Order: sequence, then C-alpha cells, then structure tokens
Amino acid sequence: MKKRYALTALVAAAALALSGCSDPGTSAGSTSGSGQKTLGIVALVATDALNAAVINGATEAAEAAGWAVTVTDTQGSPDKANAAMTAFSTTQKVDAILVSAFASTAIGAGLQSAIAANIPVVSWGGELVDGIVATTSAQKVGEDSVNAMLEDFGNKGDVLALTYHTGVLCLYRGIAFDDAMKDEPDISITANEVAIPGQVEDGTAFTSAWLASHPKDGTPYAVWGAWDEPGMGAIAALKQAGRDDVKVYSINGAPNALQAVKDGTMTQIIWQDGYTEGQELFQAVLDSEAAGDSWEPKTIDVPGVLVDSSTIDQFLKDHPDALT
Repeated sequence: MKKRYALTALVAAAALALSGCSDPGTSAGSTSGSGQKTLGIVALVATDALNAAVINGATEAAEAAGWAVTVTDTQGSPDKANAAMTAFSTTQKVDAILVSAFASTAIGAGLQSAIAANIPVVSWGGELVDGIVATTSAQKVGEDSVNAMLEDFGNKGDVLALTYHTGVLCLYRGIAFDDAMKDEPDISITANEVAIPGQVEDGTAFTSAWLASHPKDGTPYAVWGAWDEPGMGAIAALKQAGRDDVKVYSINGAPNALQAVKDGTMTQIIWQDGYTEGQELFQAVLDSEAAGDSWEPKTIDVPGVLVDSSTIDQFLKDHPDALT
C-alpha cells in the first residue's frame, strides 16, 4: 500500500517554498556537513493532488535512500522555476533536481545552471534535452483520455476543451486532444485556456458561458478537462445551471474528482500514477549516478488507469488511499 506523503511535511515544505518563491535561495536543503545528499524538487503547483503524489513518491524514495528533500512551489511560473533551479545549483548545491511539469524549453536558464554544477536533472513530463537524465511520458495519458472519451461519447456532438499550455503535461495532453479531433469532423470544439492560479474558477466561468450558447436540445455535449481542477469547475457550472445532459472527462484522479465519478457528476477519469512516477524518477537519479558516463537518458512510461462508473468501486479497493 502506498504510504502517503506526510501531510505535515508537505505543508511545511510548501509553506517554505511559497514563502521563498521570490528568493528560493533561502530555502533549506543541500548537502550538509554530515554528508547527507539532497534532492531539490521544483514543483509546478505543490498543492495540486497529482503534483503532490509525484513529490510524495520521490520524497519517500529519496528518504529511503538516506537523502534529504527540499521543495519549491513555483505556482506555475517558469521564471520561479528557473530561479529555483539556479538556487539549487549554486547557493544550495543540491545533489539532484526533480522539476515537474515544465517544458524543457521553459527552464533553459535553470538547466544551464545545473549542467554547470554537474547536477543531474529529472523531469516529470518535460522533453529529453541536454542536462535531463530521465523524464516521464506526458502525451500517452492524453491519448488514453481522448481515446476513452471518444469511445464513450461517440463521434458527433459539441465538446468544450479546458486547456492549459504553460504546463508541459497539459501541453502534450492538449496536443493529443487536437490530434484526435482532426479526425472527428462531426464534433464541434470550443477551446478555452485556463489560468493558474484560478483554474477552478476559470473552468466554472468558461463552462457557464459555453452552456449559455449550448441549450439542452438533445445534442451530445461534453467537457474535456486537461486535468481535474478545470473539470471540477465545469461540474460546478453544470450544477448551477441545473444541467444533466453534459458529460465531463478529465485526467489525473484527484480525490475530489474520483469522488465526483462515484457521485456520477464526473463521467470518466484517466488516473495518472504520480506516486510511482515520482519514485521511478528518483530511481533514475540513482541509476544515472551509478552508470556515470555510460548512462543513456530515458523516458519512463507509467500507464494510466481508466476510472468510470463501472470501475470506480474496484479502483477504490485497489487504491484504498485514493480518496484521501
């Protein structure tokens, strides 16, 4: 059974990170006088459930190996991510960096600092470029989501897509969505880009506006969220409008989204196993260190799990911590 990241530790880390976003060099961490190694984590949004699962998995794997961990929450800012990576590489001198959900092109300055300090970087969802020793596949789960949606929804109707192209995971999920819809001429797409912070509120606002021009008239309707939070905003808008004719599809599998599947307000989720991805990314740090110059950068592919009304009960038996 997965051991959840200790809430108090996460809150403390997030609080430290948030307070230090403008000056990440003040965060705790780095190889200490005792010789303990440190993993620096640069989080897109540390309080997001999937981000937290990745942090949880990497943290537990690192601590099991005797490492310390320090987390910086960037709240979706590439500038803060670059600043954090630079601080980790220069003033804090950590021994490895995990950066989550940023396109590798957006963290060039941070990567150059890590390369100059000879610090290995693993990326959750970013592209394999110079300086990154391992990453996770960001597009596969998007393909899984869109394919499952089309199988359930069909090939005719109107779909509202709630996207976010700044975060690399959602970028590639959006690419997967766009690629699939090119072959669906009978599905009309409305796409709105949400912001972070404000992703839930944007999901509600965009959905409310879309509903106003899409009355209940027998047309198949759906909302596709690039991740749970805009989808939960969409569900709020549907409840406010008293609409029960719109299906909602999402990716990630946060506790509130899984509860929405159980309640029948979320149609389908592709659950992403962020905990295992975090563990495997840290293992890649250890493996790359052991391999030295012979290491070949790699992409880690952890399959998603489809969760809908027919599978939610079994899923919760298999993952008893998923709703907590």
